[in-house]
Amino acid sequence: MNRNHFGRQIESFQAALDLPFLREAVADEKGFDAGKVPFKAIFIRAPIVEKLLPNVNGVQEGEAQVDNTVVAPSRALAKGVDEKLKDAPVEILATLPGRASAVNGEGKEKLDAEAGDIVAVRQGNVFGTSFHPELTGDPRIHVWWLEQVAKAVYSIHSR
Repeated sequence: MNRNHFGRQIESFQAALDLPFLREAVADEKGFDAGKVPFKAIFIRAPIVEKLLPNVNGVQEGEAQVDNTVVAPSRALAKGVDEKLKDAPVEILATLPGRASAVNGEGKEKLDAEAGDIVAVRQGNVFGTSFHPELTGDPRIHVWWLEQVAKAVYSIHSR
């Protein structure tokens, strides 16, 4: 993880993100499909996930030993927390398109999605973003997360 990947606070910015995980959102009664509308993300001293490290038996190896590498989870799990969470795969939920990779026929640069920065991840019940969804007037991420919590609680109580 790179803590201030995009620079200092004065270099904060906004970007319209395609957040595929929001496509699970139910269309409202007027037919509004929340998953098709970009999310206006606000990046302030934003960290990013530079890459996912291999996870073997809950331990990330190799590069995890390199200075300034942050490994998640960085603390031991609390008593009573399901140990399987350590082995849950990390899902990349969103990227910010990266550097220009080509110029299209109209002379405009095309952003390379593969070169994009990882700006939203999930591992088990842990969700992290590089941007601040709480600073927008858009509740979709909060609604989505509450739905995830409700599903998890329901699955525990329906066993």
